[in-house]
Amino acid sequence: MTTIAQVKQVVQPLLQRNPDLALVGRCVFITPVRHILRGINLMRSIDPSLFIPSWAVVFLFEPIDMLSLNWGQRIYKVTWDVANPDLPAKMCEAIEEQALPLLRPIETIDDFVGFATKERFRDTYLDLYEHRKIFVDIARGDLDSARSICEYMATDHAKRRYLPMKMDEEYDRITKELCPLIAKNDRAGLARLLHKYEESSVRSMKLEKYWEPTPFPIELKS
Repeated sequence: MTTIAQVKQVVQPLLQRNPDLALVGRCVFITPVRHILRGINLMRSIDPSLFIPSWAVVFLFEPIDMLSLNWGQRIYKVTWDVANPDLPAKMCEAIEEQALPLLRPIETIDDFVGFATKERFRDTYLDLYEHRKIFVDIARGDLDSARSICEYMATDHAKRRYLPMKMDEEYDRITKELCPLIAKNDRAGLARLLHKYEESSVRSMKLEKYWEPTPFPIELKS
């Protein structure tokens, strides 16, 4: 499997040419980091000489510890073999062509919603995952939509759907932490929870150096 040292070596041209990028572990992120995390993951392969680079975008205001690829895609150009002396240049070129033009414009939560659509992600679009969409609805201040998700999560169908999939922690977070505050229309309490979740995600992913805490839209709406 490729090493962290090899990751550092292969992304040097990319970092030098793009001062808004930062390397953390195996991922290159666009900085500053606020509510939306945009990055490129240089994943390992079964073949110890190969990288599998992919770009992705996620939101940080639910507890996460990795750059998942639900809203992302593989980066293609050549076989990403560490033995190739042109790999750093080719990797830089591919990321600049395929990933950065897509990721850089996604700065706000509304930008993310407009990006994570069915037209772009047929099998993983945001509206398909109510247990993730509820965080976005709350952050945007759309409590009517969030409330409808709470009503669904209280049904027997939702309980059967989530608990057998070992998603009981996520289910409990929504039904026991978020939904009671939604029922009371406690916007300040919901904002505090989202900030708490975001801080947890930032710590788990070691992004503290690049994180700029900012208000959520729900806090800016009367």
